Amino acid sequence: MKQHTRDLLLMLVIGAGIGILGVYYWDSKGATTEDGALSAIDSEALLDDATDLSKSSNGESISGTHVALPVPATIPMNTRVGLSVPDQKAGNAVAVDNIAITEMKWVAVYDDRDGKPSWIIGARRFRSEQSGGGEIELLRPTEAGKTYYAAVLNDDGNDTFNRLTDLPPLSADQVIVVKFVAQ
Repeated sequence: MKQHTRDLLLMLVIGAGIGILGVYYWDSKGATTEDGALSAIDSEALLDDATDLSKSSNGESISGTHVALPVPATIPMNTRVGLSVPDQKAGNAVAVDNIAITEMKWVAVYDDRDGKPSWIIGARRFRSEQSGGGEIELLRPTEAGKTYYAAVLNDDGNDTFNRLTDLPPLSADQVIVVKFVAQ
């Protein structure tokens, strides 16, 4: 009986070790993209140690900045039903001309990579009772001549933007996304 107990204990320790290594491996794979860049924060957004990368334009916390946005086959320029973002001067903020929502949502600004939305460089939560638009402060400024995207994302209700919980609709046809150019 003693041998049997010792064997069970040994299997438990080995199993726990394999489980811990599996979790560590899974986390390390999720933390980087295929080019080795951190997926939580774009390395270009790390301007200096004093830059506060955790706040949105209205003081709400932002965590996580890269998300795979399901995009429709074509992304319209500037306006789609429910969202209007004009071409605008390059800078540290993006102006949303109009957003039409029935419940609280986030509008996230993405930079462009190979003609598709890539890194989230800013986000702001809009309330359903707001009319018109607003300004989204960015983690890093837009650059003249480059294309950017604005997309409406769901709000999980905790006052913090998180790319893992404040998600777009699962169907690309239901995603509200427009592209615009910084001038």
